[in-house]
This record gives sequence, C-alpha cells and structure tokens, in this order.
Amino acid sequence: MSTSQRFYTIHRTLWFTTTALTGVLAGFLISHCLILGRFFNWMLAAGDDAFFSDIFAPFRTATRANVHYNAVLWLSLLVGLLWLVSSFVLQRDRILALTAGLSSFWVGAVFFASGFAEAEEAVCSGVADQALRALYSALNLPLHRGFAVAYSLAFLVLLWAGSRQMNRHIAAS
Repeated sequence: MSTSQRFYTIHRTLWFTTTALTGVLAGFLISHCLILGRFFNWMLAAGDDAFFSDIFAPFRTATRANVHYNAVLWLSLLVGLLWLVSSFVLQRDRILALTAGLSSFWVGAVFFASGFAEAEEAVCSGVADQALRALYSALNLPLHRGFAVAYSLAFLVLLWAGSRQMNRHIAAS
C-alpha cells in the first residue's frame, strides 16, 4: 500500500469515526429533548429541588453518567480535529470538515458562551440558586433542540459527503 493510499485510508477512518460520533451525539440530544430535558424542566416547575440534590446528584456521581457523555463529546472533538487536519492536507472537504466535522466545537461554544453550562452543572448537582434554575428552565429545551438539529444535520451532511467521496474513489479505481 502506497503512502497516499495509507493516508487516504486514515482520512476515511477519521471521517467514519467523526460521522459515527456525530450520529451518536444527535441521538443523545434527541433523547434529551424527548425525555430527560422535559423531565428536568417538569421537576423544576414542580419546585422539587430535593430531587436534584437528594436523588439525581448522587446518581450522577455514582454512575459517572456525565463523565461518559463528556467522553463522547471530547472524542468527537478530537477526531473531528484530526479529520479537519487530514482534510486540509489532502485538500478535500475542508469546509465540510470545518463545519460538520467540528460540530462538537460549535455546539460547545454556544453551550459555554450562553452561560447554560454553569446553569446545567448547578442544577444537576443540586446546588443551583433560583437564578440558575430559571436560566436552565428557559434554555434547556430550546438549546438542546437546536443542538439536536445541528448534530442531525451535520450527521446527514457527513453521510452524504462520505458517500459522494466513496463514489468518486470507486469511479477512479
């Protein structure tokens, strides 16, 4: 196998992994919008603050659920960056890699810039004051719906681009 073929294989593996992780994250966010996010807003609206401090925070600590979720996010970001670099080296799909391939970067930027990251952490840890609870309630579903749409669109675009690239590669062989 030549060096260019080996590099192409690495590039395709990075694209595949980026696409798969983007699809998983789209699924996470869709699930959050349909079930968990609504449940959290419902619990906050009911005024059941003890749920977060007495039940959810210990569950979260014991299962490390947020750590596992964040691992997928960080892996997605890392693989997306590697795919971006390989796209620039090969001079293929650079804009696609910068936008859809780095969807975790763009979603993360909005997540932190909006102040929602602080509110979510405080609510899920059971230590949120009224202002953070209100911010969380106001942004939880709209923000996560936007993230679900962004990841879903990125996933579809990545699938489309990968199949287009594969067809070109097969035609050239």
